[in-house]
Amino acid sequence: MRYSVKTSFELLKLNLIMLIAGIIFLAPTVGVWAQSVQSLQEELAILSKNANYAKDTIYLNKANELGFLLAETDPDSAFPFLEKQIELCRKADFKKGESDALKIYGNALQNKGDFKGSLSYYQDALQIAESLPEQQLVPGILNNIGLVNYNLGNYAEALSKFYEAIIGAENSGNLYVKAAALNNIASIYFEQEKLEEAKTKYREMLEIYRKLENQGRMILAYNNIGDVELKQNRPLEALENLKIGHRSALDLESPEFIEMTARTLAGIYAALDSTDKAELFYKESIAIAEEKGYGVPYAHSLIGLAELYYNLGNYDQAFELANKGLIEAQRMGQPMQLRNANELLAKIHEKEGNFPAALEKFKQFKQFSDSINNTQGRRLATALESEYEFSKKTLELEKSSIRQRWIIFSTGIGLLTFVVILVLVYQNRNRLNKAYNSLKEKNSEIENKNEVLENTLTQLKSAQQLLIQSEKMASLGELTAGIAHEIQNPLNFVNNFSELSMDMLEDINQEIDKGDLEEAKLLTAELKGNLSRINNHGKRAGSIVKGMLEHSRKTDGKKELTDLNRLAEECLKISFQVLRTKDKILNAEYYLDLESTLPKAPIVSQDISRVLLNLINNAIFFCTQQKSEAEAKHASEFKPQVKVSTKRCLDRILISVHDNGPGIPEQNKDKIFQPFFTTKPAGKGTGLGLSLSYDIVKAHGGELTVETKVGEGSTFTISLPLDA
Repeated sequence: MRYSVKTSFELLKLNLIMLIAGIIFLAPTVGVWAQSVQSLQEELAILSKNANYAKDTIYLNKANELGFLLAETDPDSAFPFLEKQIELCRKADFKKGESDALKIYGNALQNKGDFKGSLSYYQDALQIAESLPEQQLVPGILNNIGLVNYNLGNYAEALSKFYEAIIGAENSGNLYVKAAALNNIASIYFEQEKLEEAKTKYREMLEIYRKLENQGRMILAYNNIGDVELKQNRPLEALENLKIGHRSALDLESPEFIEMTARTLAGIYAALDSTDKAELFYKESIAIAEEKGYGVPYAHSLIGLAELYYNLGNYDQAFELANKGLIEAQRMGQPMQLRNANELLAKIHEKEGNFPAALEKFKQFKQFSDSINNTQGRRLATALESEYEFSKKTLELEKSSIRQRWIIFSTGIGLLTFVVILVLVYQNRNRLNKAYNSLKEKNSEIENKNEVLENTLTQLKSAQQLLIQSEKMASLGELTAGIAHEIQNPLNFVNNFSELSMDMLEDINQEIDKGDLEEAKLLTAELKGNLSRINNHGKRAGSIVKGMLEHSRKTDGKKELTDLNRLAEECLKISFQVLRTKDKILNAEYYLDLESTLPKAPIVSQDISRVLLNLINNAIFFCTQQKSEAEAKHASEFKPQVKVSTKRCLDRILISVHDNGPGIPEQNKDKIFQPFFTTKPAGKGTGLGLSLSYDIVKAHGGELTVETKVGEGSTFTISLPLDA
């Protein structure tokens, strides 16, 4: 039995309780719904006693909640209420409430099967939602617009809106809208026979609903997974999922969920040849859908029951129900049910010997089937196949008709039949030739476009070279400015203290001439301090120059296969030993986590050692700095820790240096590899170490990256290729 999935909006609305674009509530039972309607009406009656209730956002929000419940349970009664609500929100200039009311009105139209009518309301709601400072309503409205396009067969546009909705939902943390959009994408995959992709999306949706503890939406997920398994010819697995879903729907006493799971159970029992149960569940679905005005489910179950009767040989009842389902689908302009109804009617006409009518219905079936799968790429790829299948079906129907005429009219008619077959074959060949020529023209057009794209790519490469040269010049300017700025500071100190020392020498000579040797000695001691400062700042300038020479130095070292585990261990121990000689109270712990089967890598060991020593020294500095700050706050339990680890990842080796220091602020993360930029206190670093390390790793064909979190520490990772 052909079993088509429910429309995405139907699947969504069956469990969207107080949320279709960002209003979040729990899924109630039908009894709770009735209680909620009554409760909201009582609250609104109390609020309306206030003369300014139309400007009261509390009243307007409550009214939107009531409108939502009415749109889901009784769309016809929702329309006049929502028209008044939209007008009240406009008078109060309550934009958020107006956007909500327009969106809910669109929901009511969708529930009635008026997809095109709902689109204008959603567009108006979206325009208002996008103008609000907080665009929390936007993802849900985009999802609903996607549903309209899906139900109208515009799959490419629908997918685009669903993915936009997912991105917006993730940014705003709205798991309900994300799960709804996942469900809708899965429904499109289902229709396009991408069953495993559909099941993956449905299971992802189920996990979200489990996390949210939303029983109603879990029913929806179980139902949809059962749909996929039925399509995969696994009816027993599908039945297990639907039993869970149907029991939960009965517990909730929800007509929407009962109808949905009953319809799916009917398809499963039909596949298992349990026709009595299938008929019972189809009739249950039809009764609920007709009572509640659920257009698409009503058409779906009518066609499903018609196909069940067709398989039982009851063609009259099958024809009546299929025709009824076709009329309902035509009213809504719903392509999937139009496709299914026309296919079934074609088979019924064929069984009854009405071949012209069968051919006409088959043409309509083919038209709607192609429209559902008509993405631009698939249409080009399947043009010849569709043409051939249509011609083959036409030929089969004509042959069947000719055979009956042969029996009735004699051997002479057989000759005419042969001629007709030849004509049909000739026409079929002509159609195939036309399709082939059309495909050739398309290929030629694509080749011309490729040539234009190649020319454009050449121009872009030329522009890219100019941009690279411009970037290099800009970088050189930054580097020059950095050098000048960094050297200027120590030179200013040297100049200032030199001038001051000259003045002090004159003062000393004056004191000696006066015979005041004590004062001269005091001035001499101060002069000695000035000379010491001049010496320190001279060394500072020297270290900057040395760092720049190292930064620009090109190594002539040759790469050799090196044991990186041993190199990392040596660098870690050397760094701690050297720093302990400078700081006797250094109290940091270090750890090694080395992969025992790590292969040797081709590197210049001297250069990579410089990188490792620089990273480890920085790690020790910052985590001990964190220790000092913790002690100042009387939090002495903090223990500085540095960890060096190695790991193979495919064709690369990763060396990581981790510390539990203060971490790097987000605004500084992108600057740390720039020359002269440092987060260390003044005088503690030149800002060249990481820049030099970055260049060395790049010269090895590798990457130097950082992961950091303020207050928790940083991890620098060197990634080196094994085949460099």
